Amino acid sequence: MLLIVKGKYAKVSTVGAYLPENYSVTGGTDGEVIVEGKDNAGWTAEGYVIPRLRSGMMYATIVERSYMDCVSNLVVDTF
Repeated sequence: MLLIVKGKYAKVSTVGAYLPENYSVTGGTDGEVIVEGKDNAGWTAEGYVIPRLRSGMMYATIVERSYMDCVSNLVVDTF
């Protein structure tokens, strides 16, 4: 499962404190953090991780891995 966490309080250094062991921060920047993990028993993205992040005023969205592959391959031209 891949999540994008956004918000004023979404910092690479703090998002991990809100996650269970089966999820971890894998990248991003302050304001937009990438989290990856696998649902295990009651520790699910929809049932635990997203509501827990919301308690810290952060907003998470589940994204498809194919979307992230496309985004990481984008080239931005600056003219």
